[in-house]
Amino acid sequence: MTDKKRAPRKTKKELTKDIFQSAINILNKEGYENVTFSNVARLAGTGRPVLYRRWKTPFDLLLDAVDYFSEDEISDYSTIDFSDKTLRDNLISILSHFNASSQFMRAFLFELGQDTPSVQKYSNQMRQQNLSLMDQLLSQAQLSGELQYTVTEDIKLLPFNLLQYQAMMTPNDMTPQFVTDFAVRIVDRIVLPAILAQQKK
Repeated sequence: MTDKKRAPRKTKKELTKDIFQSAINILNKEGYENVTFSNVARLAGTGRPVLYRRWKTPFDLLLDAVDYFSEDEISDYSTIDFSDKTLRDNLISILSHFNASSQFMRAFLFELGQDTPSVQKYSNQMRQQNLSLMDQLLSQAQLSGELQYTVTEDIKLLPFNLLQYQAMMTPNDMTPQFVTDFAVRIVDRIVLPAILAQQKK
């Protein structure tokens, strides 16, 4: 009688990737309601305590998984150089990076409806990131002479709110081309006119 060889122990990096991949697979194939610690642990070949130690909720785990597999080539938005483009082009470029899947948007909507601490924290983080981006972008527009004044916070958040609303209403339509076309429309028809209206002081 021979002893069965045990599978080699996964490294922390390998286990993390398997956990994230399992969460995404369950989300895409079975829906957000099945993204539980039990299901993810089972598919990833690990125990629930491993997940409980790292994440408070399945949504927190899913946020990290989405970020891990993000195809966005910009890893740090605070380092973007806005100096070589116009205000219009910079706005369109930033908005075109929106890449949330329809499955993730459904998960986000569910959490939003429950007003959970996790979604509150995520929403606040996104709000601060978006405000920071707009501050950078608008400061460059002032330096280049396109703008004289900055704008109010509600106008800074307007393009992102419009994009998020569209994603929530039509999550299946949010292909990269659709997002770019939508960004062009809202920048030309709504966002730029709103920004320029606040230059009349």
